[in-house]
Amino acid sequence: MSMTVNITNASAPIIEIPTHAFTLKSEIYERRLSKLRKRMAKMGLDAIAIYADREHTANFSYITGFGPRFEESLLLILPSGKPKVLLGTENLNMVDYAGIDLEGIHFPSFGLIGQPRENTLSLKCILKSAGLERGMSVGTVGWKYYSEVDGCPSDSIEIPHFLVEALVDAVGDTHRVKNVTHIFMSPIDGLRTRLEPEQVIVFEYAACLVSKSMMNLMDSVEVGISEMELGSKLQSMGMPLSAHPMVSVGDKARFGLTSPSARKAQLGDFLTSAFGIEGALCCRAAYIARSEKDISAEGWLENIAFRYFRTAVEWYESIGIGVEGGQIFDMVETRLPRSKFGWVLNPGHLIAADEWVSTPFMDNSRVKLQSGNYMQFDLIISPKEPYFGANLEDGIVLADQALRDEIRSLSPQTWRRFERRREYISRILGIQLREEVLPMSDLAGYYRPFLLNKDLILTVK
Repeated sequence: MSMTVNITNASAPIIEIPTHAFTLKSEIYERRLSKLRKRMAKMGLDAIAIYADREHTANFSYITGFGPRFEESLLLILPSGKPKVLLGTENLNMVDYAGIDLEGIHFPSFGLIGQPRENTLSLKCILKSAGLERGMSVGTVGWKYYSEVDGCPSDSIEIPHFLVEALVDAVGDTHRVKNVTHIFMSPIDGLRTRLEPEQVIVFEYAACLVSKSMMNLMDSVEVGISEMELGSKLQSMGMPLSAHPMVSVGDKARFGLTSPSARKAQLGDFLTSAFGIEGALCCRAAYIARSEKDISAEGWLENIAFRYFRTAVEWYESIGIGVEGGQIFDMVETRLPRSKFGWVLNPGHLIAADEWVSTPFMDNSRVKLQSGNYMQFDLIISPKEPYFGANLEDGIVLADQALRDEIRSLSPQTWRRFERRREYISRILGIQLREEVLPMSDLAGYYRPFLLNKDLILTVK
């Protein structure tokens, strides 16, 4: 693919916060429960136990519409009847807030240390009263599943051991309790990896918030400003985060996961920032400079930024329904060899309420991208010093004609934003997306290499 990267003065994209936040109705959660039960029947499962805590709530909330705060929880689903959910004291009344009809079971030991535990029944008794019987097959769901390359048995279970012991005790056989987290998270057929049109609309709102925050941060960059002052531009409007806010300048930017500190930006510093709300994440990494004359890494623009942007453009233009993940991996390895550019993760991944669901973008992956997949361009390079990398992470949804029609019908405003972004990406940035690619972020493809020069961006021809 022949293309020329240019650095040019151009207008910024329109950044818009929707006036209305779409919410999922109970019918969506009921359909999800029905799909899960069909998958259970296909796999010969008599019950599923979905574990959640504050860090690992996405599979649980996909069915219930809420996640536990401070505490842990366990959702028990049988082939029929009202699902039962074990909750600590502070979360017990959340059954009245749930997206589906649930029966709450008080299990105080899911609460914080030292809180009252009077009259707490044993887990074995609770699970039996909830419907588990000897001889049943139970699937556990947490946040991870394993294969032979993980350094542990492929049937390992990641949820707390005391819960696994109780489940085994209830059904009477270790081999009848197994990890089935892939039902939700597999890039091949995971329930959460293909979004409904309503969920696309909900997550698009989150993407608007994170892109607006990132633009506000970039517009606020100046010499002498602190990381914490920049971090104040990352606004969630109270929505739950999918990751802690990240802002780093100078050499600290080589440790991109760090939180903002009182450290102040200097001319020529590198900056990296990432901000994630449940349903979206946006990241940028560039220099606090007016031009390449202000930085010490000679040739960074040509050798790093241009090559990275060219790869990002090819990623955006190659993504489509039916494309195999291994094709994208190979393309990135060809354009930016790992041995030279130091990337050790994947050139993208699926995203949902959690920042990383799973990824089809693996070496030799035959996983085909599907309509409803929501994915991030997320390529973290670490070239050798004195160079820093570059980053322009945002998300896109793949949508066939039927899904596009449903989104347009449900939310014409959301559809107009998709059309506006596609037009900017094509006309200003020069990136030609396939018709099924819906940019979730107002900043998709937009990269300023020098943050003190707000009109200077990278484009292609």
